[in-house]
Formats: sequence, C-alpha cells, structure tokens
Amino acid sequence: MGFDAERAARIAAMQETARPVWEANGDTDVLQQFLKDNGCHGVEAVFVTMGLLNCDLAEAQRAFFTAPCRDAERRFHNHAMDLLEEAADTDA
Repeated sequence: MGFDAERAARIAAMQETARPVWEANGDTDVLQQFLKDNGCHGVEAVFVTMGLLNCDLAEAQRAFFTAPCRDAERRFHNHAMDLLEEAADTDA
C-alpha cells in the first residue's frame, strides 16, 4: 500500500522509535500501549506493527485490535463493519 511521503516518514520514524520497546519485550500489547502513548493510532500503528514484527497485514491487525489499550478502536471498527453489513443487506 502506498502512502504519501509525509505518512511514510511518520511510519518509518515511529518504527525506529518503537524498535527498542519491541526488542526489549516482544509483547504486542506493550508495543501497542507504547504506540498509543506516543500518538500512533489506526492505520499508522498497524503499519508500524507490520514493520516491527515483520508480518503480514492480518497479523498486524490482530496485534492491534486484540491489545487491551485498543478497545475503543476495536469497538469503533466493529460498529462500522456492522453498519456496512446492514447497508449491504438492505441493498440486496
């Protein structure tokens, strides 16, 4: 997925900032808390996670959405998906 230069730079910078946290504990919940505490949310947090864990999008999303500190994002995402599903059902 391509990003504009500014977003790509933020993701790269946060990966380097968060790398010592990830390398010190290897705990995705701790990583997500660190990212959240440092203003890294949503898509950017998922892509930082992908880079640090060297994983695919699905695994990074699982790490993001299962972290206790990401409960609000998870609830928002689930609600949005429910609304999209309802809209698709009414269009059918």
